[in-house]
Amino acid sequence: MITQNKKKAHLARTEAAHLSLANSASAKPKNFLISIKPEYASKIVDGIKTVELRKKFPTEGVVGGIVIVYSSSPVKHIVGYGYIREVRKASVSALWRRYGKLSCVTKSFFESYFSGLNEGVAIILSEVVKLKKPIPLDKLQRIPRITAPQSYRYATDTMIKTVTR
Repeated sequence: MITQNKKKAHLARTEAAHLSLANSASAKPKNFLISIKPEYASKIVDGIKTVELRKKFPTEGVVGGIVIVYSSSPVKHIVGYGYIREVRKASVSALWRRYGKLSCVTKSFFESYFSGLNEGVAIILSEVVKLKKPIPLDKLQRIPRITAPQSYRYATDTMIKTVTR
């Protein structure tokens, strides 16, 4: 038999969970500047590569956020952007089974990249836009606090406006 106190506690937890969900649903998603090797960056903006694999990447509050695609050396340009449709953390073997082909990497590259790790992250992209005029790194560096990341960094509203206009 459920006591009155247990009912009240259950109702309080349920209300708190609903409030948490409502607040997280209305919270602005995080945006990112991601550094990607040129061959993969071009495949992303050409719509061939729809999944970016990472060793680590945030999974909370990112769906609907924007990923700015920075093509690393020797290109050193922002070449496009897309929206985060989904982020999945999984075992390395599950990542390969589910996202290997969509990530456009070879099995040997994948195994080398994730060597020694048990899990990784798949960033599923949608609505990718290829910039008609890529933005060079030196132009970006004139905007305060913008530098090319080693892997990724959070993107400011200024970065987003510069890239998406």
